[in-house]
Amino acid sequence: MNNINKASAFASAAHPFYKANSIPEEAQAQLEDTARFLISLTRRSTEEAFDYGEKVNKAAGLLPEGTLEKWAFERCGCTARHVRTQRAIYRNLASYKDVLVELAVGPTVLGKLSSATPEQIEQAIGFAGLNGRLRVQDVVAILVGSKQDVDEKPEVDPYDAGGLDGLKAIIAIKVRDGMKSFIGHLEEIRTHVKDALPKNNIVKKSLAEKTHLTARLAHRELESLAEFVTPNPRAAYVIDATRLPAGSRWAAVSALLYKMGSDTSWPDKAELRTWLETEVVSLLDWATSKKAAPIWPDAKAAALAVPATETVMVEAPEASTPAAAGAPSIEDAVTSMAAAFGIVATVDLSMPEKTEEESIHTLTEALAKTTKRVERPAFLEARKPSSPPSATV
Repeated sequence: MNNINKASAFASAAHPFYKANSIPEEAQAQLEDTARFLISLTRRSTEEAFDYGEKVNKAAGLLPEGTLEKWAFERCGCTARHVRTQRAIYRNLASYKDVLVELAVGPTVLGKLSSATPEQIEQAIGFAGLNGRLRVQDVVAILVGSKQDVDEKPEVDPYDAGGLDGLKAIIAIKVRDGMKSFIGHLEEIRTHVKDALPKNNIVKKSLAEKTHLTARLAHRELESLAEFVTPNPRAAYVIDATRLPAGSRWAAVSALLYKMGSDTSWPDKAELRTWLETEVVSLLDWATSKKAAPIWPDAKAAALAVPATETVMVEAPEASTPAAAGAPSIEDAVTSMAAAFGIVATVDLSMPEKTEEESIHTLTEALAKTTKRVERPAFLEARKPSSPPSATV
């Protein structure tokens, strides 16, 4: 009841503000929704603290410059300091949101941490991972550069810390540095593509040389960041990535990077410019966007030509010698080698038997393509003496 009365009182007080600042009715409606959300929150969780900051930040975009704090005070009863702190949480800590939510860092601590440098934020996250919590006094000590009063344990290298806390600490490092590297490589590819588009003649070979190795690296980085691993169903000793869900948007980004990894899979010159504009740039813009909910490209751009699964057919004679005990079969060997290149191999053992001269008995022989050796004639074997000839006088 008190919240309702409070909201009504602030709503009435905000009307003169809207009129004095010539706020459009559409913007007023959005601001009113934001105000009701801010007033309704009392004790916030870590995730709600980020939502709060995001709402305040969006409200700033709807208001004339310099009037956010006045609106927040008149409409929501928030102090200017509180508004600045909540915006700082969203703007300065958004890239660390997932880790901070996982560590359950409280809103008050987030407010203190929002004024820290990236190095201090990372230090605080590492401290929280090792100690299981992060308090305001811990953040204060980190900000002033002294941890003597808050370090209850000796400083430990995250890669030497055991248990779940140690694992969480190095995972945080992986996510932080891995994301920076991945996004940096996507932006590098996008820059090369955008530099080439204004030209009348796009040289496919030249552009591919600048981007294909970076695309391969970014593709593997995305696998490392977003995919799990599982034993290969055909050969348990081969460990494969699980792949992103088929048809998902990040799977489309992964497919694009895979396609860009080799110029042989790029479209012909007649279709190259359209592909770069509608697919490559659009998806890279979406993947690297810093907006809360970037707009997914239209259906044409999203319909990427996902690389078809390559099938390797290997013929083997039915009467071939069985494999030695413990050694992988032909099917397992081909599956293992193909899996290393991201190819699903299918071994067809039902082909008709070929002559001894045409058959390929092992994959090693097929790859080596060795020439036939000259065999010792049979009649020479028959004439080989069994013992040295006796000496004659």
